[in-house]
Amino acid sequence: MMNTRLIKLLFTCLLAAASGFASDGERPNIIVIMADDLGYADIGCYGCEDIPTPHLDKLAADGVRFTSGYVTWHMCGPSRAGFITGRNQSTFGYYKNASLPFDPKQGLPKLETVPSLLQKQGYVTGGVGKWHLGTTNDQHPNAMGFDDWFGFLSGGLMYWPLDHPAYNGKYNPLKRPAKWRDIHHTLPLVHNMEPVKREGYLTHELTDAGIRFLEKNKDKPFFLFMSYNAPHLDLEAPQETIAKFPADQMTKVPGVKPKDRSIYGAMVYELDQGVGRILDRVDALGLADNTVVWFLSDNGGMKRTSDNRPLKAAKGSSYEGGLRVPMIVKWPGQTPNGIVLEEMVTSLDIGATALAMAGGDPVRSGLHGQDIRPYLTQQSTAAPHDVLFWHTGKAPGPTGVMREGDFKLIVKEKGKAELYNLKNDLGETTNIAAAHPERVERMRARWMAWNKNNAPDLWQTPPNNVYQYADYEWLKGSQHYQSN
Repeated sequence: MMNTRLIKLLFTCLLAAASGFASDGERPNIIVIMADDLGYADIGCYGCEDIPTPHLDKLAADGVRFTSGYVTWHMCGPSRAGFITGRNQSTFGYYKNASLPFDPKQGLPKLETVPSLLQKQGYVTGGVGKWHLGTTNDQHPNAMGFDDWFGFLSGGLMYWPLDHPAYNGKYNPLKRPAKWRDIHHTLPLVHNMEPVKREGYLTHELTDAGIRFLEKNKDKPFFLFMSYNAPHLDLEAPQETIAKFPADQMTKVPGVKPKDRSIYGAMVYELDQGVGRILDRVDALGLADNTVVWFLSDNGGMKRTSDNRPLKAAKGSSYEGGLRVPMIVKWPGQTPNGIVLEEMVTSLDIGATALAMAGGDPVRSGLHGQDIRPYLTQQSTAAPHDVLFWHTGKAPGPTGVMREGDFKLIVKEKGKAELYNLKNDLGETTNIAAAHPERVERMRARWMAWNKNNAPDLWQTPPNNVYQYADYEWLKGSQHYQSN
């Protein structure tokens, strides 16, 4: 008998053929906008009341919004490794954040990526913002499928230039040796292999770079990855924007200080304004009718800033608050306007669907997501996935998650597994494992069988090694450049 995946593939192909998906001359431009650490309930269309997000709300009104949109890990690095390669990152051993930016062992191995596959389909590929997938020349975005890259290669960046008065000289020069986080957040902005002098607020500069890419490549099919740093730490925004969000008027979120919520609100607002500028430029260039726009967060929101309710927990957790994210897509003329889709989808589906839209073959290319065009257009209401797997530990071993229909199993290396019925208990308040031992064992066995195909760690973080300097050309002029 045919397996379920093959049946779904054949059904998708038949639907695609019938509706003329990805026909010559109609291949859409593709924009993916990724926020960093955005809370599940911190957009208006997801229920947010204290932070206005009119542009993201309009994107949802003009497209579809997912309530079960997932990423492949609960923190930045592995989640982004999964998204950019279109493969579950545990299958190539990417289990943790790259903590030492100049350690050559940390980051992506040489793999085909979604942008490199789109290059082969004749797309020009651009990336803006956060990378966090390695800094060696072989790991640079230009070597991993991006024709044009403007951003930073580390896991975060200060939102103002390092000589900004607010820092009072804290970051330039750095103390020797510096903490790993300070190294990450003080790397230079780069345009491809050249350092760029910073001028203003980071979210503004990234939006400007995205607009420049659109204007330069408006006459070609393009893929643009807008990888915003916001609202990732540090908590920084223009004072005039923070003033729009008085601390005493912010939503009271358990564990979140009102002042932190205020600055976070300003950062999300600036992110939304950037999204609006990008979409306005797409429209002004006459590209809106043939441009697919996705929006998502790279993982759940931080517990010190974000509202992930009604989900449990936050970034770094295997509960829904770490893995389930806001996700929106607008495909003009194809997606219904303003509907909510409840079946589970994953960030891996974005790459697979984008490649299929471009005329490529996601299955032959080895991507792990599904081409979900029939579900997006509602030509099919069938769930794109009957099961999803995650490895959520920081090292190989029996730690992870499996969702099968409404049931979610959390597999633990130590201690008993947890089972939840998300349809009845979205907040994961009641562990029902004891009442369903047979289901637990069956699901656990299925997860263990999947886990056998996962790879060993790509790297071990070396002890007592700062990796504060490197001799890359794009570091010249920065405090981190040191010739070997």
